[in-house]
Amino acid sequence: MFIIIGIDALEKKLVEKFNCSHLKQKYYGQTNIKEYRQPRTLVLWSSFLAGKNLEKKIVALGNKKMWNFKLKKSETFFADPKKTKAIDVPGYTYNKKQHRDERQMLRDFFEQKISIEEFDRPIFTHFRKIKKQFINDLKKDYDILMAYFDIADVIGHLSFGNTIKMKMIYKNLDEIAGIASKKAQKMLVISDHGMKSIGKFGDHDEKHGFWSTNFKIALKNPKITDFAKIITKNS
Repeated sequence: MFIIIGIDALEKKLVEKFNCSHLKQKYYGQTNIKEYRQPRTLVLWSSFLAGKNLEKKIVALGNKKMWNFKLKKSETFFADPKKTKAIDVPGYTYNKKQHRDERQMLRDFFEQKISIEEFDRPIFTHFRKIKKQFINDLKKDYDILMAYFDIADVIGHLSFGNTIKMKMIYKNLDEIAGIASKKAQKMLVISDHGMKSIGKFGDHDEKHGFWSTNFKIALKNPKITDFAKIITKNS
């Protein structure tokens, strides 16, 4: 089974700082996302799935319609293998209601309608739901299994400067990677972009994302779109 763990805003500096060995795997580094004008979540993940830059096509839809964009299976690396599963992946199987709720809660926080605790609670609940589903699916026989976790991004926007909270999140993600590694023949951990500190808050890093594999790849400075061919070849 080829396992892909997609983690929104996974930051290489924190992976190293918190010594997340399962996230680092055997080989790891940064992806180059400088070709994108803005590191939008939907654009980057859709481009990853399709193996080509879809920024122009998706941005043309406008902010309101953008999150309705959905790739066909035939447009992704899920097309060839018979047994595939993608859990909550933007541009393919993402829960749009969850995204809308998260954006609304972010606005509510800055308008002082909710506390940081009220913001965090449903994010962690969703994280635990996806984690449980992913671990259950690891027991099944898939050619490709991918799960997407947005907690490092969503919580990071308001709490990137909170080392204790971010360490807890990264250690949870590292635990998931450790569990998955026992089931994977080959495994990729990938992020759309990194995260940088803006005081106690966090914002997207527009230059790089994160990648790691348990097998060697012939790429020194990979783009996020380079991995589709690698996944297809190795699954």
